[in-house]
Amino acid sequence: MKKIFINLLCFFIPSKKLRHKIRYNCFNNNKNFKKNNQNENILLKHAILSAHHHPKVFSEYKNKFNGRDVVLVATGPSLAKFKPINNAIYVGVNRAFQWGGHKLDFLFMQDYCGLDYIEDAKDNPAKKFYGIVRHDAFYRNGRSPMIPESIAIRHGAQRFYVNTSHDNNFSKDLDFAYDISVQTLSSYGSVVFSAMQFILYCNPSRIYLVGCDTSNSGYFNGGKNNMGLDRVMQGWLKMKEFIRIFYPEIEVISVNPVGLRGLFQDIDQ
Repeated sequence: MKKIFINLLCFFIPSKKLRHKIRYNCFNNNKNFKKNNQNENILLKHAILSAHHHPKVFSEYKNKFNGRDVVLVATGPSLAKFKPINNAIYVGVNRAFQWGGHKLDFLFMQDYCGLDYIEDAKDNPAKKFYGIVRHDAFYRNGRSPMIPESIAIRHGAQRFYVNTSHDNNFSKDLDFAYDISVQTLSSYGSVVFSAMQFILYCNPSRIYLVGCDTSNSGYFNGGKNNMGLDRVMQGWLKMKEFIRIFYPEIEVISVNPVGLRGLFQDIDQ
């Protein structure tokens, strides 16, 4: 009915350019409204599911690392230069389990599109957390970003809900979760932010950022990467502010930093 009315109205408008503009604004705004409404419903669904599911996954970890040091192991080339820190807890992301420098205590993965090595992690003894992202958020390599539940079951991995970079672009008020036992985790184009929210919730004394190169210089094993640098850097800037507000007593140290140099405390080995 709306389409008929708009076309009838345009019949009486002599300017072809104006008729085109009216049709475009009316019909496309309606499509955008429907799309935005669908996105809002999905985010609301994830928020409800997080509040129900996350207490069973994360509640036991609140303040778990109090007084301890934590090493966040990402997969940039600088990881190859890292000299392990003794008596620390190691939290890795993605292919960090293939690094032989130190065993991981925890492992986070979430974007299935790039996890062509995920089956190699099955027998790794680290406690695994596999994120649940919107299955229709984006597609790469011919598949959805959502890690199949069957894989998580075989790997003995816990599941958590995470808002992707796509969701952050849509809804600007999505921020990092300070209480991950009930909130959806938030990501700015990298699983490293999910791992950081987990570590902060565990409240350690220090966090060492290792291999968090924030560059497109590849991986520690010589492979190539294609990181959305602007989005990830925006995430790190937000993370710094998030830590300042919610966890000001936690010391954050970048080891052999590249893209993050100058953002936190830096040390070079």
